[in-house]
Amino acid sequence: MERTLIRIIDVCQSHKIERQFIQNLSRTGLIEVVVQDEEEFVKEEELKALEQFATWHYDLEINLQGIEVTQHLLHRIEQLQEEIRLLRMQIRE
Repeated sequence: MERTLIRIIDVCQSHKIERQFIQNLSRTGLIEVVVQDEEEFVKEEELKALEQFATWHYDLEINLQGIEVTQHLLHRIEQLQEEIRLLRMQIRE
């Protein structure tokens, strides 16, 4: 299956976000930047997360550390919800 890459410069222009913001997200491990032929890309499947991070940063004025914490907490909530779902299934058996 071929992965779709989107040029970071196009993402920045269409979403009105700074390239440095995407690079900071990449440095912290929140998204992965792929470099091909000296050009930076983001994977299509990470675009939704990138858009969410940009909204948090630009609209809600959450800094990078706040984005990291928020993302971690949301991930933990998803894990706990999955655990609850599995426990409920075990109870029903």
